[in-house]
Amino acid sequence: MTTSAQLSEGGRNSRESIMPTFGGHMSPGERLRKLSPHECKAWICSHHEGRLGYQSGRGHRSVVVSYAVADDRILVRLPDYNDIVHYAPGAEVSLDVDGGTPAAHRESVVVTGTAALADSDERPLIDQAAFQEDWPADVPTSIICLPLNAVEGFELRDP
Repeated sequence: MTTSAQLSEGGRNSRESIMPTFGGHMSPGERLRKLSPHECKAWICSHHEGRLGYQSGRGHRSVVVSYAVADDRILVRLPDYNDIVHYAPGAEVSLDVDGGTPAAHRESVVVTGTAALADSDERPLIDQAAFQEDWPADVPTSIICLPLNAVEGFELRDP
């Protein structure tokens, strides 16, 4: 199986599953269950922060970002000076959203796809997005879009 970091580095075979991160370990006896596409989308929609993995000019990066979901896309608003705005569009990226109580129940969902810069045609989509983070009016920002169609998730529970 492939980690989200390996996926971002291009190491994923299209028939392989994405292995959840879960802090990098599982305890003996824990049960791993693959989430349905509906459960994955519900998880993504109920959260607003994840780790965006992308390839920069200095190698692989994984950065915590705030995001919003509109239609079937994840939208990330970032200041124009951010590396992600320059390196992610047109490239394969991953968004890893996980959480839960580490002692008993954890879930991890990874969205992968080709990122794109939002253009003026997507203004209605951007206007309906409920961004959790606001930038000052004098800071130019861009919106990175990630389609919500390549999604895989796992639930880890203690026995």
